[in-house]
Amino acid sequence: MTSSPHIFEVTVENFEADVIAASDQTPIVLDFWAPWCGPCKTLTPILEKLAAEYGGRFRLAKVNSDEQQEIAGMFGIRSIPTVIALKGQKPVSAFQGAQPESAVRQFLDKIVPSESDERLGKAVAKLDAGDINGAVDELKVALAINPQLDAARVMLADVAMRDNRIDEAKAYLEACSPMTRMEEDFQRVATKILAAEEAGNSPEAAALKARIDKDANDHDARYHLAAVYAAQNQYEPAFQTLLESVQLDRAWNEQAAKKRMVEYFSLANEQPELVRRYRQALAATLN
Repeated sequence: MTSSPHIFEVTVENFEADVIAASDQTPIVLDFWAPWCGPCKTLTPILEKLAAEYGGRFRLAKVNSDEQQEIAGMFGIRSIPTVIALKGQKPVSAFQGAQPESAVRQFLDKIVPSESDERLGKAVAKLDAGDINGAVDELKVALAINPQLDAARVMLADVAMRDNRIDEAKAYLEACSPMTRMEEDFQRVATKILAAEEAGNSPEAAALKARIDKDANDHDARYHLAAVYAAQNQYEPAFQTLLESVQLDRAWNEQAAKKRMVEYFSLANEQPELVRRYRQALAATLN
């Protein structure tokens, strides 16, 4: 019995939870073996070594075919060793017989996520949890590991647009490959940048920004600038503009900026994460 967190023995009792259900989150590699099997004694140590080396990118599930005949029967095991990889509760790859370490590595590399992809997944989870800074850190590490990872660039551009950092967002997109530029996520962020530029560069917006640059406490200008952004469905800069007004003077015009933010929250219901983030920011400002 191994003490590694990445290796475990499979029984009928833990099969459903630790193998089938768990494969939705992490690839599970089933190693069907038996104590009397000579080739198993060569293959299993290789699998155990790589499970430790890969550090949790997959979990090795060891099935003693003599003791767990019901599980072996589920997979139609006729000879051992047999190795089957599960992802999303389905077998995705398999091989039989002892294999050299190089061949086992090739097998694993086709089914386990790369380190950069894992970072990308962590970034998505952190964005969903509202940890913007943590997500940015994960994305930058992913790019450092794999400079070709345009998915990270597109996500970083999208994050930059949350604070209307248009130049930064454009720089990330400009570094993407021609193939990436054809993808839906790229086009979505590019459209967001274009709309933000159109809203921000309108004569009305330019005049309002000039007033704010001249007088940071020109709440009337902020109030109307937010309306210009909202008219273009640019709710992130609209929320940010109103939030700044509340931070400077929450009582201005009978809390008009706060009330307008709340109104816009209902209009931006197709962006629940954005609304949640600014609801939290508004509550933190008012408390």
